[in-house]
Amino acid sequence: MSYSKIDFEKSARPLIVAEISGNHGNKVENIELLMHKIKKAGVDFVKLQTYAPQRITLNSQNNSFVVKSGLWAGKSLFELYSQGETPISWLPQLFSLAKDLNLTLFSSPFSPEDVQILEDFDCPIYKVASLEITYTQLLKAIAITGKPVIMSTGGATLEEIQYAIETLTAHGTKSLVLLKCSPTYPAQLQDLNLSTIPFLREKFQVPVGFSDHTEGSIAASIATGLGSVLIEKHIKLDEDDDSVDSQFALEVSKLSDFVEQINAAWETVGQVKVSPTESEVETLKYRRSIIAKEDMNRGDIIEFAKLAIVRPYIGMDPKDLDFVLGKKLRFDIKRGEGLTRDFFE
Repeated sequence: MSYSKIDFEKSARPLIVAEISGNHGNKVENIELLMHKIKKAGVDFVKLQTYAPQRITLNSQNNSFVVKSGLWAGKSLFELYSQGETPISWLPQLFSLAKDLNLTLFSSPFSPEDVQILEDFDCPIYKVASLEITYTQLLKAIAITGKPVIMSTGGATLEEIQYAIETLTAHGTKSLVLLKCSPTYPAQLQDLNLSTIPFLREKFQVPVGFSDHTEGSIAASIATGLGSVLIEKHIKLDEDDDSVDSQFALEVSKLSDFVEQINAAWETVGQVKVSPTESEVETLKYRRSIIAKEDMNRGDIIEFAKLAIVRPYIGMDPKDLDFVLGKKLRFDIKRGEGLTRDFFE
C-alpha cells in the first residue's frame, strides 16, 4: 500500500481506526495482544499516541494544572499523561509487529520532537489531536514529512480549522482528512452535532470522518450515513477497567461487531437511485392494473362495471382507464385477464 496518498473518497467504504491510546496498563504485551485482536476483527488501521509528559505540560500541582471534572478529576496533567504514555522504547517492536500482521500502525505526535522520533520508524500517517490544532510548530513539523494527515477538529472554530489547513498545506501536506469529534470523554450524543460532517466537507473541500468518543456504535453508524470516510474508535482489552481511557473505550471482543455495523451502515446509504433496484423489480408485479372483472365478448363496449383496478400488474396502468372506457373489444377475454392496448379496435 502506498501511503503518499490514502483514498479518502466519499464513495470508499469507511476506514476504521482502532485507537489504543493509553489503554495498555503500562505493559507493551497488552498493546501487542490488542494488535493481534484488532487485526482478527478485520481492522487494518491502529493508532498510538507518541509523547513524553514533559513535552506536553509541566510537572506542577498548581491549581491550573489539575483536572477539575470528568473521568480524571483530581489528577494533575502530568500525572494523567504519565499514566497514558506509550514509552518510546516500545516503538521498535510495535512497528515490527504491525508489519508482520500487515497492520497500518500510525500515531498522534504531540510535539515536533515526537514527529522526528516517529520518522525514524517511517510512520505512514500522522494524526493531529483536537487540542493540538492550534500548535503551529507541530503542524509544520508534521506537514514537512509529506505524509497523509488526519486532523481532529473537536472544540475548534472555523477560523482555527482554516488556519490549521492552510498551515499544513503550505508546508507540504497533500492528503488530509478532518475528523468531527467532541473532545469530551465520554462524549454525549447531544453534544456531537454530526450534521457538521457534510458542512465541513463542503466548506473545506476535504474528506471528513468521525472520531467516536461515545459508548456504543449508534453515533458512528449515523456518522457513516452522513458520509464519513473514516471512523476512529478507542479500544481496550475486555478486562481493562483501569487504563486512562477504559471507561469509554470499546472492548476489543466487540470490535468485529462494531466493524460489521459500520459496514452495514455504509451499505444502507448506497447511492442516489430513484428507479427500482434489482431486488425491487420482482415486487412491482403486485402493483394494480386494469383487469376484466367478468367474461367479455368480441364487439362489447368496455364499461367500468366490467373492470377492476386490482393487483397483480398484468394489464394497463390505472392512469389509462379513460382510454379504455368506451372502446370496442377485438376478441373475447376471460375474467381475470389484464387489458392491454391491442385488445381494442
